Amino acid sequence: MWVLILTLPAAFFYLGSRAMITSWLWNRYPPALARFMDCAACSGFWYGFCLALAGRFYGFALPMLNPQDWMTPILTGLLTLLTTPWLAAIHQTSLESLGSTVDDE
Repeated sequence: MWVLILTLPAAFFYLGSRAMITSWLWNRYPPALARFMDCAACSGFWYGFCLALAGRFYGFALPMLNPQDWMTPILTGLLTLLTTPWLAAIHQTSLESLGSTVDDE
């Protein structure tokens, strides 16, 4: 479960700021929100924080943390603040190394 909780914010970061499938959404961000969403650590903290809050209601959390503890969302957010940029960089590097089948104009 902890692997899922640590990798989901990186996936959310990509979908909310980089993915072509969601470009209709992130092209419409106001400039302040666009700058925030482009920061993997900033958005990663809040994605992790919200996942931990959701875990409180749905019964999942990081194994070492008590889902009912008030510090769990903050600690999860801090942990995803660290892991999201790393995972996003690995994701971006792997996408660049895969290349594209579409020729640039």
